[in-house]
Amino acid sequence: MSGTLRKVLSFQVAIGELIAVALIVGTPYLLVGVFWSTTHTDHLRDMDGADLVVSYLGSIVSWPVLLVADVCMT
Repeated sequence: MSGTLRKVLSFQVAIGELIAVALIVGTPYLLVGVFWSTTHTDHLRDMDGADLVVSYLGSIVSWPVLLVADVCMT
C-alpha cells in the first residue's frame, strides 16, 4: 500500500497542466451553478446588498447539494 501511495505522491505535474484541468472541470461546474442559481431565485426576493451577493454566490458554489437536498438557502 505505501509503495503505491509513494508512487502516486511522487508523480510530477506541471503548473500549466493543473490550470488546464481546473479550467476543464471548473468551467462546466460554474456554468451549471450560474444556471441553477438563476432559475432558483425564490429565496433572493427579500434580500439586498451583501446578503444577496453572498447568498447568490453560495448557491452557485453549492448547487450539487441544493440539487440533491432540495432546500432553500436563507
